[in-house]
Amino acid sequence: MIIKGASDIKGIRSLNTRPGAITEKRGFLKLYQLAAEKDNLQRKAVWVRRQQEQTEKRLSEIAYGMHIIHQSIAREPNSNAHAQFRSTFIEY
Repeated sequence: MIIKGASDIKGIRSLNTRPGAITEKRGFLKLYQLAAEKDNLQRKAVWVRRQQEQTEKRLSEIAYGMHIIHQSIAREPNSNAHAQFRSTFIEY
């Protein structure tokens, strides 16, 4: 019986096969690249969450400040702020 290699099989070149060692190294490289990208995206997600928390905190501070200002405006009597200036003008 004659044993034939993989290259002797008709049409084997169309399968785009590579030797095992190269394919294995590529697999490890791809795993490393994906792991690095995953770590990078996780760091970005943590950064985005922190930014969101800071933004929400600042928005609540602004809303509280606006509420305080609205309350102080509502408590003040309605007076014309320009009434003092009108009396200082010379009238003919």
